[in-house]
Amino acid sequence: MKKLLLCAFALVLLSGCVSTRTVPLTPATATAMKGETIAQTKRPLPDFTAMTAGKAGFGLLGAGLMISEGNAIIADNKVQDPADAIAASLVADLNRAHGVKASGQPVAVDSGDTATIAAAARGSARFILDVQTTGWTFTYFPTDWTHYRVIYSAKARLVDASTKALVAEGFCNRTPESNVGAPTYDELVSNQAAGLKKHLAQAAEECTKVFKSQMLMM
Repeated sequence: MKKLLLCAFALVLLSGCVSTRTVPLTPATATAMKGETIAQTKRPLPDFTAMTAGKAGFGLLGAGLMISEGNAIIADNKVQDPADAIAASLVADLNRAHGVKASGQPVAVDSGDTATIAAAARGSARFILDVQTTGWTFTYFPTDWTHYRVIYSAKARLVDASTKALVAEGFCNRTPESNVGAPTYDELVSNQAAGLKKHLAQAAEECTKVFKSQMLMM
């Protein structure tokens, strides 16, 4: 029962209606970015799920408890959304590669609509880089309930605010498969969730590399 719930819940977290396509940046758009400004988005903090074996047997009630516990871990330990670090790193890479200039303050958005994202940046930047965390959780391994893996997924989009066009898009998912060296629950949440922060930082680094190579062609 717990294994089935784990699999079903992971599918909900990492799939849903999230696009997983890749639209690479074209040479023409890369050339057009030179000397222009770019802003990164800032989104509301998404729900974090702390999936523990003890709560997995309670069905939907357990799922609600996992989200509540997860959000408390994030808030109490001031865990940052990895999307912000990914976006900042990619903006710096775009500056070095194509001469696009960071506009300064992030642009607040809470929509997946390209036109809405473009409108949020109009007047402050020609381009807007939107990196969105689409799923983040830690969960026990199906065959090892005492050790945990941190699962993370994100999507990134580059939008031309002047035309409201999506000019590049990518998706990243990090799901560790092996429990070798995996942390326990206490190792994740103790010391101000240092273990969780470490694994999320690793996920952010991996996703940055994916977006840089597959989406931004760098």
